[in-house]
Amino acid sequence: MAKGSSGKRTGGRGGHGASKHRHDRHDRHDRHAPDPSASDNNSDSEKLPVPLGMWDFDHCDPKRCSGRKLARLGLVQEFRLTTVFKGIVMSPEGTQVVSRADLPIMQAHGAAMVDCSWARLDEVPFNKIRAQHNRLLPYLVAANPVNYGKPWRLNCVEALAAAFFIVGWDDVGDRLMAKFKWGHAFREMNRTLLDRYRACEDNKAVIEVQTEWMAMIERETLAREHERFVEYGDIGNEINSEEESDDGLAHNPNHAPGADPRRFDIPASDDESGSDDGAGSEEDSDDDEISERQMARLVRQGVYRAETDRLGNVSYVKVTTDADESDGGSDDDDDELAASLAASRI
Repeated sequence: MAKGSSGKRTGGRGGHGASKHRHDRHDRHDRHAPDPSASDNNSDSEKLPVPLGMWDFDHCDPKRCSGRKLARLGLVQEFRLTTVFKGIVMSPEGTQVVSRADLPIMQAHGAAMVDCSWARLDEVPFNKIRAQHNRLLPYLVAANPVNYGKPWRLNCVEALAAAFFIVGWDDVGDRLMAKFKWGHAFREMNRTLLDRYRACEDNKAVIEVQTEWMAMIERETLAREHERFVEYGDIGNEINSEEESDDGLAHNPNHAPGADPRRFDIPASDDESGSDDGAGSEEDSDDDEISERQMARLVRQGVYRAETDRLGNVSYVKVTTDADESDGGSDDDDDELAASLAASRI
């Protein structure tokens, strides 16, 4: 399901005046449907063991549509609206996800896709598409340049290749993805999930794996948010430590006359008087803004390092040094501040 701006198709088969039928999207489908014999001289199409097809509703930018590229290469046939297809069809009209149980159908009749935008589904005449085996895809993450790292946002070639990977027909999926410079990234990013889906006997088992995986993602997201709030407390303490007086005595700039609390990572609360615990502020937006601004400086200084998980989310981890381990008093202050901040945010 590729998403993009509407593009105008050019050219056509002989005998059909293009200017007379531009108002009718479905006539364009008939006019542009290629003759199956036209791809006989294409070596790539001859290597594919099954037919591949596509209903194209011109919702995508022709220059960026992966389905159009496969059609130009002769790997995918563009169907007429009324074409009858007996293979597996990746379509929003599906009522079950694709699974290994669909392999016999794909071996006998191939696979196809409905190329349309999720935002324009009401424009697609699904009742006229003569597909016998509509299927949905389970949770996967896109690797295409437009929606890289976004779940569910697969483009045409990713959707088609994913179906072959899930049923265990890797050769076809790999050949399709090999036509794109970024194609190898899709399988690498989703390898664990694709392997688990492929091990499922039917669509119900695939849904169970999807449910477990999404629950794990939710737990990881909550844990990451918790760590981020705790680390913000550490960052605030680091910033204050850098601004301590030269005599080595702990000094809280928030208590200085005329001090602007917005300058610091964790502003002091209104009722503070000499306390070094500044985690009581409720100005979350300012706190987050200041923290993110200071984070880059702390990473450059080696105080924190940035880490990226498999979903592309960035988190920051404090770098422990020998000096940190010997400074017991500073660690106690960090722990107290971090605990107080975490309790106020959660």
